[in-house]
Formats: sequence, C-alpha cells, structure tokens
Amino acid sequence: MRAALLIVAALAAAPAQAQQVRDALAAGDLICEFRSGYQRSLIADLVGEPAARGLLLVYESVKDDRAEVLSTQAPGRRPVTVKATAQRVHLIESAGPSIRVTTLTRCLRSKWRKGEEICVRFDARHAWHFDALALKEPDTSFERQPSGALSGTCEPWKLD
Repeated sequence: MRAALLIVAALAAAPAQAQQVRDALAAGDLICEFRSGYQRSLIADLVGEPAARGLLLVYESVKDDRAEVLSTQAPGRRPVTVKATAQRVHLIESAGPSIRVTTLTRCLRSKWRKGEEICVRFDARHAWHFDALALKEPDTSFERQPSGALSGTCEPWKLD
C-alpha cells in the first residue's frame, strides 16, 4: 500500500512523465529490442545498415509490481519485479548475485486512441550488473549503470 501511495505521489509531480509511466504499465505485454553499440560490422557501417539485434525480450503480464520475461538469451519464462518511479519504469530480473534491468526512459512515439494520446514506443536501456540497489532505489541504480548497457526500444505487443 505504501509503495502504491509513493507511486501515485510521484506520478502527480510530473504529469507528462507520469502519463508515459501509466502507458507502459497499461500495455500489458511489451516487446523490447536492444542493439549493442560495441558489436558493429564494418560492412554494415559502410552500407548504412543498422546494427544487428543483440537481444530481444518479451515482457508478459506487466503489472504495477511484477511481470514475466522471455529472452532470446535464456530459455523459459522468468519472474521480474516492476518498479515504477515518477520518470521511469524499471523491469528487474534477479539472476543469482546479479540483476538484469530494462529501464523505459521516455516516450519516442505516441498515437491517439479513443481521444487519448498514448505512448507506443519507449526509449529503453538494458544492463546486466551487480548493483543490488536497483530493487530499492532503481533511479539511482540507473544513473550508475555500466557504460556497456544496451540501447533499444520497447513497444506494446498490442497497439490497438
């Protein structure tokens, strides 16, 4: 209950960011694609092709506090903790002593549905690291994220 009140208070402080957070949580299922900035092909660079996908994640049943994830790098569904702050949504998967965190940072594209503008593409970062602070203070952990974090986007599985 306390966490829900904190989220509501934080969401009231920043209306535009708050709407984006609500859009991410209301999506239900998210599909995320990440590219590694370090794994570039010289030929792809020369001909102007985008970098190859590094990771594909599907977050299912996204709720205020939990979800499940399917990944191209590991078999099976795994539980995820969802931490929504005033500015971001963090999807945190515990992996032994380390964590995998996907953070939705801002809305890149929106569309109108039934008279309401909703976000249909989020800017995202994905990192695998050992910062245990992520579950307690996800925004602080995000600010200290390793430089090797993957950049990408997340979209609702169903847009209409």
